[in-house]
Amino acid sequence: MNRKIILLLSLVSSSYFFAQSIEGTVTDLQNKPAPETEVLITKADTQFSAITDEKGMFKIPLKEEGSYIMEIIKDGVKTNSETITVKGNSKKDIQIKEVPVEKKIEGVTLTAKKKLFERKVDRLVFNVENSVASQGIDAVEALAKTPMVRATDDAISIAGKSNVAVMINDRLLNLNGQELINYLKTIRSDDILKIEVITTPPAKYEAEGKSGLINIILKKNANLGWNGSIQTSGSYYGGRPTTSTRSGTTFNYQGDKLSVSGNLSMGDNYWENRSHNYLTGTTDNNYWKTNSTNRNNYRYKAAGIKGEYKINDKNLVGINYNYSFNNPLEKGESKASIFDQEGYLDVLSNYSNKNRRNVHNATAFYDVKLDSLGSKLSITANMMLNNSNARNFYNTITSDQVSTFANPVSKYRIYSGQADLEKAFGKVKTEAGLKYTKIKNDSEFNFFNIEDDQYILNTKRTNTFFYNEQNYAAYASASFKINDKLDAKAGLRYEYTTLEGISMNDDSSAKIEYGKLFPTAYISYKPNENNAFSLSYSRRISRPYFGNLNPFKFYISEFEYSTGNPYLLPSFSDNFEFGYVLNNNFNVTLYYNYNKDNWDRIQVVEGKSKYSIVKNFYNQDQAGINISYNYNKLKWMESNIFVNGYYAKTKSYDPAALAAPEGYSANFNMDNNFFLNKSKTFTLMLGLWSNLPNRDGNTYYYANASVYTGMKLNLMEKKLSINLYVNDLLNTNRNKGIEYYPNYNVEYLSKGITRNIHLSVTYKFGNNNVKGATKEVKFEDSKRAGGGN
Repeated sequence: MNRKIILLLSLVSSSYFFAQSIEGTVTDLQNKPAPETEVLITKADTQFSAITDEKGMFKIPLKEEGSYIMEIIKDGVKTNSETITVKGNSKKDIQIKEVPVEKKIEGVTLTAKKKLFERKVDRLVFNVENSVASQGIDAVEALAKTPMVRATDDAISIAGKSNVAVMINDRLLNLNGQELINYLKTIRSDDILKIEVITTPPAKYEAEGKSGLINIILKKNANLGWNGSIQTSGSYYGGRPTTSTRSGTTFNYQGDKLSVSGNLSMGDNYWENRSHNYLTGTTDNNYWKTNSTNRNNYRYKAAGIKGEYKINDKNLVGINYNYSFNNPLEKGESKASIFDQEGYLDVLSNYSNKNRRNVHNATAFYDVKLDSLGSKLSITANMMLNNSNARNFYNTITSDQVSTFANPVSKYRIYSGQADLEKAFGKVKTEAGLKYTKIKNDSEFNFFNIEDDQYILNTKRTNTFFYNEQNYAAYASASFKINDKLDAKAGLRYEYTTLEGISMNDDSSAKIEYGKLFPTAYISYKPNENNAFSLSYSRRISRPYFGNLNPFKFYISEFEYSTGNPYLLPSFSDNFEFGYVLNNNFNVTLYYNYNKDNWDRIQVVEGKSKYSIVKNFYNQDQAGINISYNYNKLKWMESNIFVNGYYAKTKSYDPAALAAPEGYSANFNMDNNFFLNKSKTFTLMLGLWSNLPNRDGNTYYYANASVYTGMKLNLMEKKLSINLYVNDLLNTNRNKGIEYYPNYNVEYLSKGITRNIHLSVTYKFGNNNVKGATKEVKFEDSKRAGGGN
């Protein structure tokens, strides 16, 4: 009886203390509901807040009646502010203003400036829509203007990281390499709301990869209807008989229930590379000097379709399918001079490789919203199928000629299923999930000697390799607002992996099982609007590509081959970061990374044979600082400057390779945009990047730099975009370095046709506010496929 009385008194007192409330609907400029908008009610030191639901509705219980300040915050920007009086249950509908809020203080008018950078508890946010220089370009070019990110037509990376994974709307793209670049070029920067740089990913994301994540958030659908675009581009290489071209089209449809997006693209990318590889003995006079020329023609066709169906306000289902076909043609020749105690030998070799690859990506998802606080359950299934078949011809010429033919066939399958739950408990937001992944790769390598135009199977060099991997993962995390200035987030992820590799040629196998914990922790402090601090920690894993686990020998000539390592283990990293953002456009990050059991490919000489093998052989410490600044105080210019300075120290624990000397290094990037008219539709671009000498593992890399310039023109109310620019204007971009070993050093130089003139034209038609289906599905495991047959 006493318990019932206490419960009754609690309910009565709760009703008494919250006997009044404010509710209403928030709409945008078109009087349409504005979901996911923060409504903030303030009185003295007390604050109450709510996030609008899909219909733009909100309701905030209040402890007392009286006068309050009501503020509307959309995408981190305050749009409305007014004083209201609450008496009982009040109703207030608000329409978001287009211009920033103005407050008059002692006769001075202050305008709330839109933020360019924002430091969140676990990521740095670049608000693309607030950067004039980032409009009218594609997503790759927008990434190049993002703090801490370097993006080119070849690769995307984060400062202090080796490579990077890219997400769209918090869902990882099932693409890598050239396919990733091609897809990002179909996304226009005008459709991007913001880009999030996540250098220490939270527990929700796969622990795989030391490079961090980039999350591209697209603008939400504003109107019903359809639109499309046509793009074409080409690059001309001075003094070369060929060019690279790309053409594509996109289509988006947005209805009341159904959203559909599709894209088609095809291209013909050409590149040429000249390289020198000089191996010289440090304990004797032996040497192995090779000069090579390689020409590649990457021909591809790709198509994709995404569909989403909104069952009701709480339930969303969708599918995503991408197909790509490419048949790159690779040709090359090299001349090697070999000298050892047995004498001198000249070796000429050439090759002609024609590949065919078919890749299918399919995903399906179901999302259900559990309440108005943002709680959500997501269930996802993923599948990736890859079939590749190559015809590789090699000739080795000494006093006579040896001709061979190799036919590598690879079929890999990746399947995964996962469930993610987001649940809000007042100020605490939690995330939890489970995931299962299965990877299966059947690799067959057929090797033939060619004698009198007859193909004779070489059983000693022919092999079949089977690889099977299973990964089980579970995670949980919580983020909470300690007070108005302090936020925190912590999480823990556990992954258990079993793998087996079987080589039929030598009847060998390797079985490995391991389970690891991956903790993450973040805290951020924002004393005022102009300053933000953050501190974070995460542990990551880098698993080898399964192609690097195949022990079979892939012969390049009769004297050179490469091989994998079935006993290759994953490497781990611990990452610490301290970040600071000043005035929303000046960012400073201090970082420290400890990498254990790193793996890389090393070169080994045995007599007149040379081969490369992937091995775990070094640990590495790296500490540094990166600084990025956006200068936009002049109406006619916007500049982005980025500097990354660091100190790296490596320790090799394998006698086959020596660690590169420890030391300091730095990266520098400057991107300038000069607006030649008041409407800022005609822009002159000038930029440069530079890398000072640096080291990694047993390799010392020399300095490198490049300058680019061009122009950007937006016509017909930005429906027609024309970009013309020159890459590597001074033709200085090249890779040069030296690898260290106990008895010899290997110096190398690689120079491609990096100087080119690039022209791209994009025309958009239909309703530009329509975005179609924008949800991507998380499928991190597809990255593991890139690296071998």
